Amino acid sequence: MKIFEKIALFCCSALLMASCEKDEGVFTRENDAITCDCTEQSIEQNVLCDGEWIADCSSAEWIAISPEHGSGNGKDYGFFTLDIEYNSGAERTATVYLIYDGVSYPVTVTQGKCEFAYGAPKIEGNLFQNIESTAVLRLPYACASGRESVEISCAITGAAAGGLSVEKRTYADFAEGAGELTIPIDGAATRAGAVAFELFVDGASVGSCSASVISDPDAVPEGLPVGWNFYAAGIKTPRGSEWDYSWTTDATHPVATPDPLDNHKVLPTAGNQNAYLTASAVIPNNANYSFNPGIQIRGMVENDYFLFVVPVKNIKPEHKLSVEASMGAAGSAAGYYALEYSADNEVWKLAEGSTLMEVFGASAQVHYFVPKINTADERKTYDKATDQGYRKYVFPLTGIETIYEGNLYLRLRICMDRRANGSESTNAIAANTWADLKGFEVALVEE
Repeated sequence: MKIFEKIALFCCSALLMASCEKDEGVFTRENDAITCDCTEQSIEQNVLCDGEWIADCSSAEWIAISPEHGSGNGKDYGFFTLDIEYNSGAERTATVYLIYDGVSYPVTVTQGKCEFAYGAPKIEGNLFQNIESTAVLRLPYACASGRESVEISCAITGAAAGGLSVEKRTYADFAEGAGELTIPIDGAATRAGAVAFELFVDGASVGSCSASVISDPDAVPEGLPVGWNFYAAGIKTPRGSEWDYSWTTDATHPVATPDPLDNHKVLPTAGNQNAYLTASAVIPNNANYSFNPGIQIRGMVENDYFLFVVPVKNIKPEHKLSVEASMGAAGSAAGYYALEYSADNEVWKLAEGSTLMEVFGASAQVHYFVPKINTADERKTYDKATDQGYRKYVFPLTGIETIYEGNLYLRLRICMDRRANGSESTNAIAANTWADLKGFEVALVEE
């Protein structure tokens, strides 16, 4: 056979073999196993294929796929959605299949058990003697299907229970997932004092909450003034004194779990003796809490704060406070603080009078800063007339709800990651350095 005939025969054979081979198809899906909670939900998934695919959900009654079929070009992703029904029972697992070119590709879904639950009830609004109630009970819930229907009743007890009532009725206005039921408190209390509400759902107790009926909504404010100033009180070593509610286990008044924050508190030197000072900070050990005779805490950084908890009555948004304070520090400790107030220890308002300060590239609204002299010997003295860190602010409690009986919260929050005595190259707060509160006094301004 001539050489060109052999070449031609080889080429024809190769072409015939290639035409008989089947190209490998393209098919991938985003997940072959999915875990989800008990709520009704839709989970979008992507799929890549170079042809037609169809879905098979015949073995999964509580799962549907939309669309039920699709096609692709092997280059661009397509999408499908797994529509999963609410699970009112135990954990369950089912598998759906995507069928492509005769092959079934499983997608297994595991759905968690029903986690529907009620949270702790709470009261919203105030109750006044001989005034028709506008207050309500709030009952939070989670992981609802949205199709629940329950009967809610309430037991009202306490010295001021007379005249108040909660209607027993059926509630079916649940939202899917999380939400809360609003339950009106009817009537007018006939006397002032304590009252408690215990809620029952279909006859089973789900928790209780309490409040005080206020005798006079226009009563005079109570709870102020109050202050923490060991210098003015002439106390050189509060450690071991009646004011010592420190972290240390050998404190005069060791406190295991004070409300609301870390494991220490300090009583005031003047005024409302039911108030206390604490702090929010991640402190490595008990030794990082001391007196000088101001209050020293080592390790406070940006957004940590000194917190002042003051039980009060009849404090309203139009009332004005006077706050006097001064800060000291180690040179590498926090140097800049914002003064903030709250009626619930959750929503905080910035007090009027702050100054926007920029320090080595960082900026914040600042009320109190630590002057250089208060990082040296002046850390251990406090005279309002001469202390360069002393500031007094007078501001209204704009934005809060009236506190007829509860706590007024004030805090000095470290508002910048800038040390008291820094430089262009070294300015961030150093670890394990001392932040000092030299004094803090708050009073109601009479107008």
